[in-house]
Amino acid sequence: MSSDPVSTQLTPDELALRKKQVRKWVLVRAMLLGVMVSAWWILFAPDSIVAGDLKYILGVLAGLVASGFYLYNLRASFSGTASKD
Repeated sequence: MSSDPVSTQLTPDELALRKKQVRKWVLVRAMLLGVMVSAWWILFAPDSIVAGDLKYILGVLAGLVASGFYLYNLRASFSGTASKD
C-alpha cells in the first residue's frame, strides 16, 4: 500500500473552475491581510514614532504593501505555472 495520493486528470472545465476559486480566495486573503496590517498600524503605532495625521496615510500604505507582497509571492496561482526561482 502506497502513501502517495492518486492524481486524477481534471477536465479543462474543472481546471478553469478550480483556478477561478483559488484566485478568488487568494484575493480575499490578500485584502484581509492588508486590512489587518493597516488597522494595526493605525491603531497601535506609537505617536512618538509617527505624527497623528501621517499615521493614517502610512497605515493604508503599509496595508497596500502587505497585500502586494502577498500577491507577489503567490503569483504562480494567477499565472498557472510555477516559477523556478
